[in-house]
Amino acid sequence: MSIVTEAVAQMEKVTHGTGCQDCNVKIERQPDAPSCQYVRGVNLRIGFGGTASDVVTRYPVETVTRIPFMFGASLESPEQRTAACGIMSVVARFLCLCRKAQACAHEDHARCFENFHSVYEGEKIFVNGDMPDLVRLLGKSVVSSPEEADVIVVGGDGLFSADSLAVTDEYRGKKQMVFIGPSTAGVAAFLNEEHWCPFAR
Repeated sequence: MSIVTEAVAQMEKVTHGTGCQDCNVKIERQPDAPSCQYVRGVNLRIGFGGTASDVVTRYPVETVTRIPFMFGASLESPEQRTAACGIMSVVARFLCLCRKAQACAHEDHARCFENFHSVYEGEKIFVNGDMPDLVRLLGKSVVSSPEEADVIVVGGDGLFSADSLAVTDEYRGKKQMVFIGPSTAGVAAFLNEEHWCPFAR
C-alpha cells in the first residue's frame, strides 16, 4: 500500500456516513491561478461542496467525478494519484481538517522560503519531486540521495510520479519527511504528516 492509497483508506473511514461520497467533485485546469513557487506543471482547481483546493502536476486531468472512485483502488497511474491527492485536499478542507489548500500569492514567495530556510538551516535536505527552484534556493544544503539526508522534502510529484512515490514510501518513518505545498495538503492532513505551506489560502 502506498502512502496515497493509505491516505485514501483513512479518508474513507473519516467520511463514512457524512454524505460526502454522494457529491460531485470537479477537476479543471486553472492556468492563471496562483501556484506554489517550488513546483512545476499544470495548475488544477478541485471544487467540492463550495470549497476548492489546488494541485500542480505534470499529469493533468479534467473531469467530474465522485469520491468513491478512489476507495479500494490501486491508483496505479500518476493521473489517478493526482486526482486522488487533489480530492483529498479539498475534502480535508471541506471537513476543516486542513485550512490551507490553495497557493499563496506571489508576494508571499520570498518570506515562505526565508521561513523554510530558517527552520531547516543546517540540515541536509533531499528534494523528492520536480522542484528545481527549491533545489536552487537551498544550494549546498541539498544532497543527491535520500540516504544522505536529514530531511526529505516531498512535493506533489513525490506522490504522483512512480519513481518519486517509491522514495516517499521507502523512507517514510525512517527519515524526517516534510510535505510541501497545497498539492500534498490532503495526504498530510489525513495521515497527520508534517506539512509546510505557511502562507497558503
